[in-house]
Amino acid sequence: MDRDRHTIDWIHGGGFHGVFGAAVMFVFATLAMMAGFPVPFANRPLLLLPLALAIGFVVGRFVGRLILGGSGQAAQQFYMPAAAGSYVQQHSAIDALEAQGRHQDAADAWEAVAIAEPLNPWPLIRAGELYMRTLKEPAKALQRFRSARDVPGITPQHHIYASLKIIDLHLGPLADHGRALVELRRFVDAHDGTREAQHAREAIARIKAERPDP
Repeated sequence: MDRDRHTIDWIHGGGFHGVFGAAVMFVFATLAMMAGFPVPFANRPLLLLPLALAIGFVVGRFVGRLILGGSGQAAQQFYMPAAAGSYVQQHSAIDALEAQGRHQDAADAWEAVAIAEPLNPWPLIRAGELYMRTLKEPAKALQRFRSARDVPGITPQHHIYASLKIIDLHLGPLADHGRALVELRRFVDAHDGTREAQHAREAIARIKAERPDP
């Protein structure tokens, strides 16, 4: 559960692009130094190469964040890659609002899409992500993720993702471990046999061990 979520966050944060950018800058700096090009600190490789790595990572991460445009896009690539391309193109204007920092406008726009597409949980998930991560309104985020999970015909992947976000909210900003236990047990029942369900069992055992009256 945690590893999958951390993978999404790392991708959304531009981590992959940052590593790629650092590698490119490292190779470029090494070749430039070996070829005798007039680069800064050419005679001090112990300073030049770490500097190149740092610059490459920062630039690469920045570009990566612009490309992804929000954690919702990264999650979509992770949980429904087949539909990601056409869906992102269809709603690129909302992604642009997120990239501009107009997070409330983007959340409102995703909710409008949810009304127009009542059997599609993804707009509600995207709105929930915005309320959870950037707008810092966990109660509204919880409502959106719950609504997404209750959409008729929701896929197992979307059900898992929305459920994990609900659990995260109860364990984190809402600080309701009792409700988190309820949601964790519900998750195990719904997705028994999955890796995420095993992680949920471990979380249940850990919370019960920490609470005197589970």
